Amino acid sequence: MKKSLLALAVSAAAFTGAANAAEIYSSDDASVDFYGQLRTEMKFMDADDYNGDLSTGSSRTGVDAKYNVSDNFAVLGLVEVGVPANDSNDVTVRRHMVGFATDFGTIQFGKDWTVSDDLGGTDYSYFFGGTGNLYGQLNDALNDSQIKYSLDLDNWWVKAAYGFNDSSSNQDFLEGFVGASFGAFSFYAGGGYNRNHDFNGMDLSNTYYEATGIFDVTDALQLSATYYGSQLESDASNNKIDQNAISVGGYWTFVEKTSLYAGYEYVNQQEDDADLSEHGNNAFVGLEYKFASWARVFAEVGYADGTTLGFINTDQELVEAQQVDSETNFGLGARFYW
Repeated sequence: MKKSLLALAVSAAAFTGAANAAEIYSSDDASVDFYGQLRTEMKFMDADDYNGDLSTGSSRTGVDAKYNVSDNFAVLGLVEVGVPANDSNDVTVRRHMVGFATDFGTIQFGKDWTVSDDLGGTDYSYFFGGTGNLYGQLNDALNDSQIKYSLDLDNWWVKAAYGFNDSSSNQDFLEGFVGASFGAFSFYAGGGYNRNHDFNGMDLSNTYYEATGIFDVTDALQLSATYYGSQLESDASNNKIDQNAISVGGYWTFVEKTSLYAGYEYVNQQEDDADLSEHGNNAFVGLEYKFASWARVFAEVGYADGTTLGFINTDQELVEAQQVDSETNFGLGARFYW
């Protein structure tokens, strides 16, 4: 679940958003916080005949530091490591950032998730949502060499990112978003460009954009909708895949500490040269119980049906095409935060 979605009505936290971080050191000049998430999940997938798969669920931990040089200038640093959700025992560096916070905004340098992934669009799911998210198809929403900027002023904000392409191993990357809040309603819009010069042997680019609206009906009920657009293009063949998606969802705390969430996603794809058109439907509903701000359990069921298109180079599908025939999947999970 994209935690930023539930917080967009009030401005997002500047650097980590780690609300439960444990304080290691604190003074008038500096602070160092230790934060993390322990994730455990069990999935029962239709394609696997509902044989249970227990995994780490992408657990992570990190250190977030801030040094106040003056009243309006601070130096920031963050490093985060994690265990992938694919049951690998390898520890990876998820984020590695340094930056500066001023009255004119916050600027960060290094390895981090993209701005579009930070925002997340309309996706309340823990397991089976996000099929409409069109921004991470070439980079998994991660950039190893980027500069990020954010500015928060009263009820509006601006966020942008640029990726340094200093070699063939780094991708062309650029994003920009603007958002605002007016009482119970908040929204944001923007987009980006991503080009991978060597995506398994093919030069592919993705131009994408989105708009999201969020309405806090009451303190206990939030509704949200996102429109996505994208054009995937192969420089080698000049072939293009136009994509459009709509995601809608809601989050309702109907009993103290207990919430119901649901969503529906529709994705349509049109391949120009081959005159092919495919679409997919995806829906989920889940139940979440929060023991406290630092612990929760949840259960979710998802339904998917449809086909996606992919680019093909010789015998290899580079943007993998998939076909799902009315599959129903289940998931159980628990998370602990600090």
